[in-house]
Amino acid sequence: MDGRTKSASDREWLVDAITAANLPTLCCLLVHLTGDRSWIEGEFVPSRTRGMDDNDSGGFSESVKQKIRDAAYVALTDSLSGKSPALPNPTDELLVEMMSISLGEVVPQSYAPMIRNDLALSASPIAAPISTPMNSDFCALIIGAGISGLCAAIEFEAAGIPYTIVERHNDLGGVWFENRYPGAACDVPSYLYSFSFAEYDWSRFFAGSREIHNYLENVADSFDIRRHVRFGLEVVEARFCEASGKWEASLVDANGTPQQMNANLLISGVGAFNKPRLPNIPGLADFKGPSVHTACYPEEGIELEGRKVILVGNGASAMQVAPAIADKVGSLTIVQRTPQWAAPFPKFRQDIPEALRRLLMEVPLYRRWYRLRLSWAFNDKLYEALQQDPSWDGGGRSINAINDAHRVGLEAYIKSELGSAIHLLPQVLPDYPPFGKRMLLDNGWFRTLAKKNVKLVTGSVVEANGTGVTTNDGQKHEADVLIWATGFDVVNLLAPMKIIGLGGRELHDDWNGDDARAYLGTVIPGYPNFFCLYGPNTQFGHGGSLITVLERQMHYVMSLVRQMLKKGATQIEVDQHVHDVYNEKVDSTHAGMVWTYPGVETYYKNSKGRVVVNNPFRILEYWQMTETADLDEFKVGRYVLNPSENAGT
Repeated sequence: MDGRTKSASDREWLVDAITAANLPTLCCLLVHLTGDRSWIEGEFVPSRTRGMDDNDSGGFSESVKQKIRDAAYVALTDSLSGKSPALPNPTDELLVEMMSISLGEVVPQSYAPMIRNDLALSASPIAAPISTPMNSDFCALIIGAGISGLCAAIEFEAAGIPYTIVERHNDLGGVWFENRYPGAACDVPSYLYSFSFAEYDWSRFFAGSREIHNYLENVADSFDIRRHVRFGLEVVEARFCEASGKWEASLVDANGTPQQMNANLLISGVGAFNKPRLPNIPGLADFKGPSVHTACYPEEGIELEGRKVILVGNGASAMQVAPAIADKVGSLTIVQRTPQWAAPFPKFRQDIPEALRRLLMEVPLYRRWYRLRLSWAFNDKLYEALQQDPSWDGGGRSINAINDAHRVGLEAYIKSELGSAIHLLPQVLPDYPPFGKRMLLDNGWFRTLAKKNVKLVTGSVVEANGTGVTTNDGQKHEADVLIWATGFDVVNLLAPMKIIGLGGRELHDDWNGDDARAYLGTVIPGYPNFFCLYGPNTQFGHGGSLITVLERQMHYVMSLVRQMLKKGATQIEVDQHVHDVYNEKVDSTHAGMVWTYPGVETYYKNSKGRVVVNNPFRILEYWQMTETADLDEFKVGRYVLNPSENAGT
């Protein structure tokens, strides 16, 4: 590169890194480092980022690419040598303009605070130490050592609140400890599916389950969390004691021995995908070979070479399992109930070049801009495609013009992937609007279906015997191995754990089983000091990262706890009216979205058809809702040694 000098001879890796880097991201970085906004003007304005692609080339000509890379080499060499950015703190207006130009579409000015936060140009995302004195026995109990539990623990650790995590398994990681099936991976980019405050040297653009588990272990060790975890303990019941103002948890260890723990704050970090859903199939116990749910796949694996395998399901897990095993099994029969939409997934299983990995680790501002661009592509960019247009006549196949454009593009993609197996199109093309179910990302699913040893059956398994299964069309299918990719019970949240609040009320009774509700998906009237992470209506169906949601929930929880302690209180409970008004807004907003469109069936809905899993708002809106807790929306109480003196405000 023209910008290289002899003094920079030790930066040869940087040449390779810049060559592999995302050019629109480099342009934003150059504005920061040089203070020259011409890097987002004229010939340096990239093409529009389409779909979920990174648009690494920016659509630039080769000569413009070289100009960007040469300038980036000089600026980064200076930066890595200690030179401060010329523009360390751009205005909100410039940040939004940079983001908009980088993506090739208009990002509303209202996103400025979130952009500033994500670039770490504002306050730290982790809570500061709490200066308000606490009782010596004030503490928190966190249920689960998965992503949610770790997020809570990191915040409590930073704030100085004593805490204990109880985890039923013998290791941390939650779903990323449990899911070991072939091909298990995350379909959210690695640099988005990670804590904003805990960087990691990811080896792939989309990490596999083992690497994510390693990341979570690294996070736990970095923040010194592991010493607070008690493994092999499961909470059976948690009861709020009105006399003491504490939660009393009943637990059992692996041997069934009961234990008791008390805490002022109770945090559920059990998540939603912790209860595998296995169909009740007559005769399944008679099957002679291995029969496993993907979430229970044995760590030692299953011998599949040359064997007849039946895979039941075609959701996210199935779309990962099938391509991973198709070439080694003798035959693969896939039983699906309904087709699924799956979008192009160009970087799945692609390694991140070594030099680019170093750039991402050594230049935080590049990493943050890269993550920020991903967050738009996988977040609110898709929101409008999910809104029903009453004037749109899509014949049940789409809900608005944008949604229909997605359908056209997805149909063309599916046809191109099927190739000579185009006869499968009627079986794989959904008849419902895009995003009606969770949008999946294709990692070779359609090409796998076209393989000679793969058979796709549309229907359901109704019976099993020693050598296989029978589907609802009466056909019998022989198998040596059964793999059930049949999802999870996500609507009966927190079950079978019992949560008992004020007056002996039980949470599942209040929720009528599968009708879970919470204010901001986090707090529930009648259950003081109980905080539910990944609670009702917290999953964003138009994309995004669960970890972003968890960080926002804990940001909100810490705002509540900090204000509560400053007020001299020890108990906080959301007002019933505030809770109800919020949930009415959730339902009324959902009424105009794709998941409530006639004919759309999805695991997001409960037995009555109410959407209980997904959040209907833009991620920006939820970010704003959780920025600062309003104590006027809560009942605040204080407990002293004499219960008769307890008071509430």
